[in-house]
Order: sequence, then structure tokens, then C-alpha cells
Amino acid sequence: MRVTVPAAVGPTRRSGRTRTAVLLGIILLSVLGGGGWFALYVAGILPDATGPTGGNPPQAPTDKMASRQSAPEELPARPVINGSLQYVPHRTTDTSGFFQMAALVPPWRHDATLAEVGAAFEKRGFRIIEDIDRRLALRELPPAEQMQSHLVRVLMFNYEGQVDEAYAALGQLRNRVEKDDELARDWLYTIIHLQAVASMRRGENENCVMCRGESSCIIPIAPSAVHTIPAGSRQAIVHFTEYLEQFPDDLGVRWGLNLAHMTLGEHPQGVDPRFVVSLEHFRESEFNIGTFRDIGHVVGLNRFNQSGGGLMEDFDGDGLLDVAVTSIDANAVMGLYRNGGDGKFVEMTDPAGVAAQLGGLNCGQTDFNNDGLMDIFIPRGAWFILPVRPSLLRNDGDGRFTDVTREAGLGEPLNSNSCAWADYDNDGLLDLFIACERQVNRLYHNEGNGTFVEVARQAGVQQDPKAFCKAGIWLDYDNDDFPDLFLNNLEGTGRLFHNNRNGTFTDVSDAMGIDGPQEGFPCWAWDYDNDGWLDIFATSYFRSIGGVVKGMLGEPFEFSSNRLFHNVRGERFEDRTRPAGLDMVLGTMGCNFADLDNDGYLDMYLGTGAPGYDFLVPNRMFKNVAGARFADVTGTSRTGNLQKGHGVACGDWDRDGNVDVFIQLGGPAIGDRYHDVLFQNPGHANRWITLKLVGRQTNRPAIGARIKIVVAGPAPLTVHRHISSGSSFGANPLEQTIGLGPADRIAELEVHWPTSGTTQVFRDVDVNQSIEITEFATDIHKLKSEPIVWQTE
Repeated sequence: MRVTVPAAVGPTRRSGRTRTAVLLGIILLSVLGGGGWFALYVAGILPDATGPTGGNPPQAPTDKMASRQSAPEELPARPVINGSLQYVPHRTTDTSGFFQMAALVPPWRHDATLAEVGAAFEKRGFRIIEDIDRRLALRELPPAEQMQSHLVRVLMFNYEGQVDEAYAALGQLRNRVEKDDELARDWLYTIIHLQAVASMRRGENENCVMCRGESSCIIPIAPSAVHTIPAGSRQAIVHFTEYLEQFPDDLGVRWGLNLAHMTLGEHPQGVDPRFVVSLEHFRESEFNIGTFRDIGHVVGLNRFNQSGGGLMEDFDGDGLLDVAVTSIDANAVMGLYRNGGDGKFVEMTDPAGVAAQLGGLNCGQTDFNNDGLMDIFIPRGAWFILPVRPSLLRNDGDGRFTDVTREAGLGEPLNSNSCAWADYDNDGLLDLFIACERQVNRLYHNEGNGTFVEVARQAGVQQDPKAFCKAGIWLDYDNDDFPDLFLNNLEGTGRLFHNNRNGTFTDVSDAMGIDGPQEGFPCWAWDYDNDGWLDIFATSYFRSIGGVVKGMLGEPFEFSSNRLFHNVRGERFEDRTRPAGLDMVLGTMGCNFADLDNDGYLDMYLGTGAPGYDFLVPNRMFKNVAGARFADVTGTSRTGNLQKGHGVACGDWDRDGNVDVFIQLGGPAIGDRYHDVLFQNPGHANRWITLKLVGRQTNRPAIGARIKIVVAGPAPLTVHRHISSGSSFGANPLEQTIGLGPADRIAELEVHWPTSGTTQVFRDVDVNQSIEITEFATDIHKLKSEPIVWQTE
């Protein structure tokens, strides 16, 4: 069932009776899966105006409710089966409770501060539980309505991370259901599935989350990461097995069963032979690019958070890459970490003056005022019903940032997951595109005086808000020096807009062969085959656990996949998804690309998942095989972390010439938080060069500039790059670390500047060094860059 999202839902007040009916409506939509989580937005459900909008605030959860932990109830290994009943498979579409919670957050004022928005979310799951408990105590509801109310209550415990409470409530509910044939038919296997999920999450919390180690949550599970507290996984196996006895073909549940056995070191030998899922296809990669160790907890990048953004950039001008992170949690402060150059990152959130920056599922960098200091932009409101204002943080050059959002004219509240910076009119100033989920898109023209003017309607890039735009990226696909725009939409298909060079854009999607993907999410522009023309990789968020597992097994799947559009010399795009080996279901969220083995071709790392606690699938790494196809190297690289992958940033943090991978991990629910991860590149024998470009007539950080390198050595190679932060969900540094294969030297290095239209050519350049090239300069400036020594555990 596909559902269209209304453009907006305004603050309303509802009577108690209406609110009860509405709550039951949302229960039906979310628990029954009528339209999936997307239908939650259609309901337009907002409870009584409370909290920051006025009225009496709800009672805070009692200490007893917030802290109570019940031991899991021992249950029979099999349900009470009535052979005459046609049992219904599980109906929960989001076992984390996130979307159910988000639909029941009280409204905030349109001009609410970030703190006021955060107050609306504070302990929201507990408050919903108390509301349900009050209603259940007031009168006797029909059995079906009681069941639905109790299940949402369970999901709220899940959302708040109280999985033992959820499990205890499920045990009581199951005892009741097994005595009523009609309820058992409709709900027994939903309860069993939720019991399995809660048990599995308990095992994760006790072994993986709270006992962080280098191999934690990475599959194949290493011996050092096998659960030492086995009770959660043991109980999950009981419930997964009894579910499969009734529904043996549910591949998602089979995967959960196999995963539980993996955590105990019993896979595949301990799995019921009827339900085994082999990992051999996933474990044995065609290529081995070495083991990427998770060293985040060693070097100080160990933030424990819900889903959010990740960004690498040099914010203090010391030549070292720093890290910024944000979170969808409306009460979470952004994190800013300075690279100390000694193998440690130091949190600078308070000294940098950004401690009031709350929430934001994504973040990116810019230099909007061309002062050579990298600024930060945070879009907000992704997946929420009501909009939240973004933040533009100006880098003051003294280690501090100033929030200049309102002065810049960017304070309009929006629902956005993605922003993209480029100089679309070539006036030397970076402009801002914001992809909007519930409004028309925004295009802000940089006026050059610290302010922006919104021009999306005149430019022709607003788009119907029903498209639910999840991503926008700039790319000069025809090499005319004017950046064009690609949009990836959750509803409908991707769209390509050509820059007419007069401040307007034309939709050329059909003419250029852009016909997907469906249900799009993140995307990026890159030259994956080094032919000098920017291609497009656009992911699809069509996903199911079974679909992802089929992709891991190399089996056919039933969903629409990602799209790899190959640019044919700026004249059209060809769909190369299948020959490139990328036609699979991945459930991609945060992601990015870089040359991870320095062979001259861009590889990628994909953060995967969905809000549900049962959606435990590995994040994925793919090697680019000479621009022809991509090979999954997740197993051998040891980067298949099961925690939900969001903002990805690829950069050489330790200045050894190898690009490392930072990923912000965690789901949107409070109970699905995890530690961020930094995967250390093991290094390769190939050569490299790192380039920093400085614009003079072109924008200062050189976004949109093109690089061409022709190497000299045993293997001919020409490499093409363009300056960008990479993906729409995550941000690489704007410096370019470029792999050169086994090159002896660079025969020719060419930089093309879009605003001035000039091209610089440098010859006979040394490899394995960091350099800076300034627009119009005749010489290369070599940068001081010494490898950072970091201490292992």
C-alpha cells in the first residue's frame, strides 16, 4: 500500500474522546502495518497541545516506571496451537516504536527554539505509556482495542530502551491471548515475534553495547565478540524457532535465528538444519583489501548516540581532520572533536560554543563567506511531522562557532535530511539547496553580505512536497562549468535538473534517461570509471530484512534496487546497475565513497538498516574493480557492523596516505543507541597524493573544481576527481586523497576552475605527499604532513 503524505499538519487540539479514537487509529496503522510506517504521517495525529505550546504538561514518568526492570518470564518453547486456526504472521512494521512515538509528540510553535522542540520529545515514550494505562483503567475496551493498546505500550517500552519491561508485558499479553482463539489467530505470532526481538535486543545491550570492543557487533562474529552473557540470545532462539515452526519461509525471522546463534558461536552447527542461512557467500570476498580495525574507542571517537550525521573537515586550519557529529535526538547536543595530532581526538563542543545545537539527522560543511574557515550547516526535522529550524554555524577562526542562522535568512523551520552547497550561478559564492520532506524544496542564493535569498520557485526546483525529497546533490554532468541538480525522492523517482546558466533549471530526467530509483534515499555524484564525466549513484530505500539477506546470499530479490547511472559524455545516462553488481536490496541510509585501496578507483561504504530492532543487517563495503563493477568486501575487511549506519565520512585522519572510514552508528530510538566507529585503513602498497584547492575567483573551498591526474609508472592510469563532500548523508573532507596505483610519479596534474574557466597544468609531480594549489598560481605549495602515531589497546 502506497500512501501520499499531506504537505503539512498544523498544531491542533483534540478532545479526550477524539484523542482516544485517534490513538487507536494510529495503533491500527502502525501495528497492523496498514501502509507501514509511512502511514503514520498520513494520519496527521497530534495529541492535545501541551508542553511548549501551552496547556497542562503531561505528568513526568514516575521513577518507578523509568527504572523498573522485570526479569524475562519463562515461557513454554511452543505456543498453544489450535490446528483449526489460520494464524496471521507478525504485523509490526517498526519494532523500535520510533515512528509510533514521533506521531504522538505534542506540537510545538512554528518559531520554537531547539530547546522547546527537545522538551516535546522528553520521555515521550513513557508519557504515552501512562496515557494508555489511564485509558485502559477508565473503561473496559473491546478485546481487539485492548490488544492494540497493549502492543503500542510494548513498543513504547522498546523505544525507551526498557526491553525487559517490554518482554514482561508481552508475557502477560501472551497468556491472555492463548486463551482466546480469535485473539490468538490475529496476534499470537506478533507477540512471539516481539518476544524474540526484545530478547535479542537484551543480548545486544548486555554484550555488544555495554561492552564495547574492537570486534563488537561485526559479522562474521569473532571469537572475542561471542556473547559472554548468553541469556538474551538463548531466549531469542526459543521464540524465533517457535515462530518458524508456523511460518518457516520467513527469511527475516530465519536471519534473526541465525544471528542469535552467531552471537553464541554456534553458527551454523547449532542452527536447526531447516532454518540455516549460510554466510559463506558473504564471508569469502573475491578481493581482500585488508582488515579495517575499529579504533574509535581508542582514539576518542566513541560517542554513544542515536542516529545522526557525521562530518570530517579541518576546522581549525592545522592541517588535520577534525570530526563533527549530530543526532536525530532532539535533546542531544552536537559533538565537535578536534584532532590533537597525537593519536587522540578531544571533544571541543563546549569551548567551540556549539553546546546549544540540539538535534539534526545530518550535517555538512561549507565556507559561505569565503574567509577560508570551514563553517557547519545542520538541517533538521527529518522524519518528524512538524518542521524544525536548521543552523548555520559560522567559524570565527578562534576555535569557536557563532550561530548566524537567522541573520543569514536561513531560519525557516523545515523537515529536511539533506543539504548541498554549490555556486550554481558562478558568482564565486556558495549557494545552498535544502531537500525538503514535507515542504517544497528550498534554494538559497548567497548575496555575498552574509545573507541568503530563497529563489527555488523562480529557479524551478521546488518540486511537489508529495515527492518527500530525501536528497539533493550538485553535479556538472555536461562539464559546462555550471552545476546541475539531482534529487532523490522517497515518493516517485529521482529527478535531474539542468542548469540553464541564467538562474533557472529545466527538468531533463526523461530526456537524459533518469527513471529511478523508486523510494530513493541518499545519493552522490562521482566519476567511478575515470572517464572524465560525473556519474550518479542513487540508493533505494525499498527494503526488507529478507531482501537484504538475499543480496548477501547472492539470491534474486523482489524489490526495486539502487541505480548506478553512467554518464555518456553529458548526452544521456545509461543504467549500469546490474552489470556493476549493485542491483541488490541494501537498506542504505548514511553512506559515502573514497578510494580505500589507492588503486585510483572510488570504492564505497554503505550504512544500512531501518528503525526496527529486528532490522539487524551489516553495513557494507564495496571495492571498485577498475571502473567496471563492484565487489562486496565487507566480510574480509571486517566492516560489517550490525548497528544502524548513518552519517559516513571518509578521510585520512592520521596522515598516512590511506583513507579511513568514520561512521555515526545508532538507530532513531533511545533504546537503539550505539557508539560511533572509526575504521582504520590497514594501508596498501599503492601511491597517493592529497590535494587541497584554494579558490580566488572560484569559491574559496573550490567546490565544483575538477582534477585530472595522469600517472607515470608501470601501469597506465588517468584519474578524475571533483571537489565535493561526497554523499548526501555524511560528509567527506573537501581535500582529496587520490590513489595512484603503483605510479612512480605524476606525469601531469590538471585543475579546472569553474568560475574563472581557467585550467592549471603541473608536470612531473612527486607522489606520496600533501600539496595545496591556489587558483591562478604558477607553483604548487607543499604542505607539512607527518603521519600520526596512535597507540593500540
